[in-house]
Amino acid sequence: MLGQLGYLISESFRGLKQHRTVVLPSLVTIFLCSVLLAGSLTSFGGVVKLLSAEKALYTVEAFLPKTVSADSIKAISENLLHTKRVESVEYVSADSALADFRRHFSGEMLDLVEGNPLPPFFRVKLKEEAHNPVDLMEARTELFRKGYFEEVQAPIEWAERIAKWKFKMVFWPLCLSVLLLATLSLIICNSVRLSLFSRQLLVENMKYTGGSPFFIEFPFVLEGLILGLVGSGLAVTLLAVLVNAIGNAIPVVANNRSGLGLMLAGVVALVTVLSAYFSYRTVRRFLTVKNFEQE
Repeated sequence: MLGQLGYLISESFRGLKQHRTVVLPSLVTIFLCSVLLAGSLTSFGGVVKLLSAEKALYTVEAFLPKTVSADSIKAISENLLHTKRVESVEYVSADSALADFRRHFSGEMLDLVEGNPLPPFFRVKLKEEAHNPVDLMEARTELFRKGYFEEVQAPIEWAERIAKWKFKMVFWPLCLSVLLLATLSLIICNSVRLSLFSRQLLVENMKYTGGSPFFIEFPFVLEGLILGLVGSGLAVTLLAVLVNAIGNAIPVVANNRSGLGLMLAGVVALVTVLSAYFSYRTVRRFLTVKNFEQE
Protein backbone atom coordinates (compact mmCIF):
# COMPACT_ATOMS: atom_id res chain seq x y z
CA MET A 1 0.00 0.00 0.00
CA LEU A 2 2.77 2.44 0.90
CA GLY A 3 4.56 1.56 -2.33
CA GLN A 4 1.41 2.29 -4.34
CA LEU A 5 0.89 5.57 -2.48
CA GLY A 6 4.47 6.63 -3.22
CA TYR A 7 3.96 5.80 -6.88
CA LEU A 8 0.72 7.81 -7.01
CA ILE A 9 2.38 10.84 -5.40
CA SER A 10 5.29 10.71 -7.82
CA GLU A 11 2.80 10.34 -10.69
CA SER A 12 1.02 13.48 -9.51
CA PHE A 13 4.20 15.55 -9.54
CA ARG A 14 5.20 14.05 -12.88
CA GLY A 15 1.82 15.02 -14.27
CA LEU A 16 2.22 18.59 -13.01
CA LYS A 17 5.61 18.86 -14.70
CA GLN A 18 4.63 17.12 -17.92
CA HIS A 19 1.42 19.14 -18.40
CA ARG A 20 2.75 22.50 -17.20
CA THR A 21 1.26 24.26 -20.23
CA VAL A 22 -2.15 23.46 -18.76
CA VAL A 23 -1.14 23.71 -15.12
CA LEU A 24 0.61 27.12 -15.15
CA PRO A 25 -2.33 29.15 -16.53
CA SER A 26 -4.60 27.45 -13.99
CA LEU A 27 -2.13 28.19 -11.19
CA VAL A 28 -1.88 31.86 -12.19
CA THR A 29 -5.66 32.18 -12.39
CA ILE A 30 -6.14 30.48 -9.02
CA PHE A 31 -3.53 32.85 -7.58
CA LEU A 32 -5.29 35.95 -8.96
CA CYS A 33 -8.74 34.77 -7.85
CA SER A 34 -7.34 33.94 -4.41
CA VAL A 35 -5.87 37.45 -4.13
CA LEU A 36 -9.25 38.95 -4.94
CA LEU A 37 -11.04 36.51 -2.63
CA ALA A 38 -8.70 37.23 0.28
CA GLY A 39 -8.97 40.97 -0.38
CA SER A 40 -12.76 40.76 -0.49
CA LEU A 41 -12.94 38.79 2.76
CA THR A 42 -10.47 41.19 4.38
CA SER A 43 -12.71 44.09 3.37
CA PHE A 44 -15.72 42.23 4.74
CA GLY A 45 -13.88 41.68 8.02
CA GLY A 46 -13.14 45.40 8.20
CA VAL A 47 -16.81 46.15 7.61
CA VAL A 48 -17.83 43.74 10.39
CA LYS A 49 -15.43 45.48 12.80
CA LEU A 50 -16.75 48.87 11.74
CA LEU A 51 -20.34 47.78 12.30
CA SER A 52 -19.44 46.27 15.68
CA ALA A 53 -18.07 49.68 16.67
CA GLU A 54 -21.20 51.41 15.35
CA LYS A 55 -22.84 51.20 18.78
CA ALA A 56 -20.24 53.62 20.13
CA LEU A 57 -21.55 56.27 17.73
CA TYR A 58 -24.89 56.39 19.52
CA THR A 59 -23.44 58.25 22.46
CA VAL A 60 -24.13 61.88 23.33
CA GLU A 61 -21.60 63.97 25.23
CA ALA A 62 -23.13 66.83 27.22
CA PHE A 63 -20.57 69.34 28.57
CA LEU A 64 -21.15 71.06 31.91
CA PRO A 65 -19.87 74.41 33.18
CA LYS A 66 -16.66 74.00 35.16
CA THR A 67 -18.29 75.12 38.40
CA VAL A 68 -20.97 72.57 39.19
CA SER A 69 -21.63 71.23 42.69
CA ALA A 70 -21.68 67.56 43.53
CA ASP A 71 -25.39 67.72 44.43
CA SER A 72 -26.19 69.26 41.05
CA ILE A 73 -24.22 66.55 39.26
CA LYS A 74 -26.19 63.85 41.06
CA ALA A 75 -29.52 65.54 40.31
CA ILE A 76 -28.67 66.00 36.64
CA SER A 77 -27.57 62.36 36.38
CA GLU A 78 -30.89 61.17 37.84
CA ASN A 79 -32.77 63.40 35.45
CA LEU A 80 -30.85 62.08 32.45
CA LEU A 81 -31.51 58.46 33.43
CA HIS A 82 -35.25 59.12 33.18
CA THR A 83 -34.95 60.73 29.76
CA LYS A 84 -36.48 59.00 26.76
CA ARG A 85 -34.05 56.84 24.70
CA VAL A 86 -31.31 56.94 27.39
CA GLU A 87 -29.81 53.61 28.45
CA SER A 88 -26.94 54.68 30.71
CA VAL A 89 -25.28 57.84 32.00
CA GLU A 90 -21.60 58.24 32.92
CA TYR A 91 -20.13 61.33 34.57
CA VAL A 92 -16.60 62.22 33.47
CA SER A 93 -14.80 64.77 35.63
CA ALA A 94 -12.44 67.38 34.20
CA ASP A 95 -9.41 65.49 35.57
CA SER A 96 -10.60 62.21 34.03
CA ALA A 97 -11.21 63.95 30.70
CA LEU A 98 -7.69 65.37 30.78
CA ALA A 99 -6.14 61.97 31.58
CA ASP A 100 -8.09 60.35 28.74
CA PHE A 101 -6.98 63.11 26.36
CA ARG A 102 -3.34 62.53 27.25
CA ARG A 103 -3.70 58.80 26.57
CA HIS A 104 -4.95 59.37 23.03
CA PHE A 105 -3.20 62.57 21.97
CA SER A 106 0.13 64.29 22.34
CA GLY A 107 0.58 66.35 25.50
CA GLU A 108 2.14 69.10 23.42
CA MET A 109 -1.35 70.22 22.43
CA LEU A 110 -2.06 71.14 26.07
CA ASP A 111 1.26 72.89 26.71
CA LEU A 112 -0.06 76.00 24.96
CA VAL A 113 -2.73 76.59 27.62
CA GLU A 114 -2.61 76.90 31.41
CA GLY A 115 -4.37 74.51 33.71
CA ASN A 116 -7.02 72.08 32.48
CA PRO A 117 -9.04 73.46 29.58
CA LEU A 118 -11.36 70.43 29.43
CA PRO A 119 -14.75 70.70 31.13
CA PRO A 120 -16.58 67.88 32.94
CA PHE A 121 -19.30 66.16 30.93
CA PHE A 122 -21.87 63.40 30.88
CA ARG A 123 -21.49 60.53 28.43
CA VAL A 124 -25.02 59.40 27.60
CA LYS A 125 -25.54 56.09 25.78
CA LEU A 126 -28.78 55.49 23.92
CA LYS A 127 -30.91 52.34 24.01
CA GLU A 128 -30.45 49.83 21.21
CA GLU A 129 -33.85 50.59 19.69
CA ALA A 130 -32.72 54.22 19.35
CA HIS A 131 -29.62 53.35 17.30
CA ASN A 132 -30.52 55.39 14.25
CA PRO A 133 -29.50 58.90 13.14
CA VAL A 134 -32.98 60.39 13.70
CA ASP A 135 -33.19 59.32 17.36
CA LEU A 136 -29.58 60.38 17.91
CA MET A 137 -30.35 63.88 16.64
CA GLU A 138 -33.52 64.11 18.72
CA ALA A 139 -31.68 62.94 21.83
CA ARG A 140 -29.02 65.60 21.35
CA THR A 141 -31.68 68.29 20.91
CA GLU A 142 -33.61 67.10 23.97
CA LEU A 143 -30.52 67.16 26.19
CA PHE A 144 -29.58 70.65 24.99
CA ARG A 145 -33.08 71.93 25.80
CA LYS A 146 -32.71 70.89 29.43
CA GLY A 147 -30.51 73.93 29.95
CA TYR A 148 -27.89 72.21 32.10
CA PHE A 149 -25.19 72.06 29.48
CA GLU A 150 -23.00 74.54 27.65
CA GLU A 151 -22.67 72.24 24.63
CA VAL A 152 -24.06 68.88 23.50
CA GLN A 153 -22.25 66.83 20.87
CA ALA A 154 -23.10 63.66 18.94
CA PRO A 155 -21.52 62.07 15.81
CA ILE A 156 -24.67 62.44 13.75
CA GLU A 157 -22.89 62.77 10.39
CA TRP A 158 -20.93 59.53 10.90
CA ALA A 159 -24.08 57.70 12.03
CA GLU A 160 -25.90 58.87 8.88
CA ARG A 161 -23.04 57.77 6.61
CA ILE A 162 -22.80 54.29 8.12
CA ALA A 163 -26.59 53.83 8.14
CA LYS A 164 -26.67 54.84 4.45
CA TRP A 165 -23.83 52.55 3.35
CA LYS A 166 -24.34 49.63 5.75
CA PHE A 167 -26.18 47.37 3.31
CA LYS A 168 -23.78 48.05 0.43
CA MET A 169 -20.72 47.51 2.63
CA VAL A 170 -21.98 44.03 3.57
CA PHE A 171 -23.72 43.02 0.33
CA TRP A 172 -21.01 43.69 -2.26
CA PRO A 173 -18.04 42.00 -0.53
CA LEU A 174 -20.23 38.92 0.07
CA CYS A 175 -21.41 38.86 -3.57
CA LEU A 176 -17.85 39.24 -4.81
CA SER A 177 -16.64 36.42 -2.54
CA VAL A 178 -19.37 34.05 -3.76
CA LEU A 179 -18.65 34.97 -7.39
CA LEU A 180 -14.93 34.34 -6.92
CA LEU A 181 -15.59 30.96 -5.29
CA ALA A 182 -17.76 29.97 -8.25
CA THR A 183 -15.05 31.16 -10.64
CA LEU A 184 -12.41 29.16 -8.81
CA SER A 185 -14.57 26.05 -9.00
CA LEU A 186 -14.99 26.43 -12.78
CA ILE A 187 -11.26 27.05 -13.26
CA ILE A 188 -10.32 23.95 -11.29
CA CYS A 189 -12.87 21.78 -13.12
CA ASN A 190 -11.65 22.96 -16.52
CA SER A 191 -8.01 22.47 -15.54
CA VAL A 192 -8.63 18.89 -14.42
CA ARG A 193 -10.78 18.21 -17.49
CA LEU A 194 -8.00 19.37 -19.82
CA SER A 195 -5.50 17.28 -17.92
CA LEU A 196 -7.81 14.27 -18.22
CA PHE A 197 -8.22 14.68 -21.96
CA SER A 198 -4.47 14.96 -22.41
CA ARG A 199 -4.02 11.72 -20.45
CA GLN A 200 -7.17 9.97 -21.57
CA LEU A 201 -5.29 7.01 -23.04
CA LEU A 202 -3.31 6.55 -19.83
CA VAL A 203 -6.46 6.69 -17.69
CA GLU A 204 -8.24 4.15 -19.90
CA ASN A 205 -5.25 1.79 -19.80
CA MET A 206 -5.14 2.04 -16.00
CA LYS A 207 -8.83 1.25 -15.89
CA TYR A 208 -8.60 -1.71 -18.26
CA THR A 209 -5.69 -3.20 -16.33
CA GLY A 210 -7.80 -3.28 -13.18
CA GLY A 211 -6.87 0.02 -11.60
CA SER A 212 -9.26 0.94 -8.79
CA PRO A 213 -11.11 4.29 -8.82
CA PHE A 214 -8.86 5.45 -5.97
CA PHE A 215 -5.74 4.50 -7.94
CA ILE A 216 -6.94 6.54 -10.94
CA GLU A 217 -8.42 9.51 -9.04
CA PHE A 218 -5.67 10.08 -6.47
CA PRO A 219 -3.06 11.72 -8.76
CA PHE A 220 -5.59 14.20 -10.14
CA VAL A 221 -6.96 15.04 -6.69
CA LEU A 222 -3.44 15.58 -5.38
CA GLU A 223 -2.64 17.80 -8.36
CA GLY A 224 -5.72 19.91 -7.64
CA LEU A 225 -4.80 20.10 -3.96
CA ILE A 226 -1.27 21.25 -4.80
CA LEU A 227 -2.54 23.89 -7.24
CA GLY A 228 -5.00 25.24 -4.65
CA LEU A 229 -2.43 25.22 -1.86
CA VAL A 230 0.34 26.90 -3.85
CA GLY A 231 -1.90 29.44 -5.59
CA SER A 232 -3.78 30.51 -2.45
CA GLY A 233 -0.60 30.39 -0.34
CA LEU A 234 1.17 32.82 -2.65
CA ALA A 235 -1.94 35.01 -2.76
CA VAL A 236 -2.36 35.37 1.02
CA THR A 237 1.39 35.92 1.45
CA LEU A 238 1.23 38.83 -0.98
CA LEU A 239 -1.85 40.25 0.73
CA ALA A 240 -0.28 39.91 4.19
CA VAL A 241 2.82 41.81 3.03
CA LEU A 242 0.64 44.58 1.58
CA VAL A 243 -1.50 44.86 4.73
CA ASN A 244 1.60 44.99 6.94
CA ALA A 245 3.11 47.70 4.74
CA ILE A 246 -0.09 49.73 4.90
CA GLY A 247 -0.33 49.12 8.66
CA ASN A 248 3.17 50.48 9.20
CA ALA A 249 2.20 53.66 7.35
CA ILE A 250 -1.34 54.02 8.77
CA PRO A 251 -1.67 53.27 12.53
CA VAL A 252 -5.45 52.78 12.38
CA VAL A 253 -4.93 49.83 10.02
CA ALA A 254 -2.26 48.35 12.28
CA ASN A 255 -4.61 48.54 15.26
CA ASN A 256 -7.31 46.56 13.45
CA ARG A 257 -5.30 43.63 12.07
CA SER A 258 -6.47 41.18 14.71
CA GLY A 259 -7.89 38.04 13.15
CA LEU A 260 -6.26 38.71 9.77
CA GLY A 261 -3.92 35.71 10.02
CA LEU A 262 -6.79 33.36 10.88
CA MET A 263 -8.86 34.69 7.98
CA LEU A 264 -5.98 34.27 5.51
CA ALA A 265 -5.38 30.72 6.76
CA GLY A 266 -9.09 30.07 6.21
CA VAL A 267 -8.78 31.29 2.61
CA VAL A 268 -5.89 28.87 1.98
CA ALA A 269 -7.83 25.98 3.55
CA LEU A 270 -11.00 26.83 1.61
CA VAL A 271 -9.30 27.14 -1.79
CA THR A 272 -7.27 23.97 -1.19
CA VAL A 273 -10.33 21.94 -0.18
CA LEU A 274 -12.31 23.27 -3.15
CA SER A 275 -9.47 22.38 -5.51
CA ALA A 276 -9.26 18.84 -4.17
CA TYR A 277 -13.03 18.36 -4.13
CA PHE A 278 -13.72 19.59 -7.66
CA SER A 279 -10.76 17.62 -8.97
CA TYR A 280 -12.25 14.49 -7.41
CA ARG A 281 -15.72 15.27 -8.74
CA THR A 282 -14.46 15.93 -12.27
CA VAL A 283 -12.47 12.69 -12.42
CA ARG A 284 -15.34 10.69 -10.95
CA ARG A 285 -17.74 12.14 -13.53
CA PHE A 286 -15.27 11.33 -16.30
CA LEU A 287 -15.01 7.71 -15.18
CA THR A 288 -18.79 7.44 -14.83
CA VAL A 289 -19.31 8.68 -18.37
CA LYS A 290 -16.75 6.20 -19.69
CA ASN A 291 -18.49 3.35 -17.89
CA PHE A 292 -21.81 4.42 -19.35
CA GLU A 293 -20.37 4.58 -22.89
CA GLN A 294 -18.96 1.05 -22.56
CA GLU A 295 -22.30 -0.31 -21.45
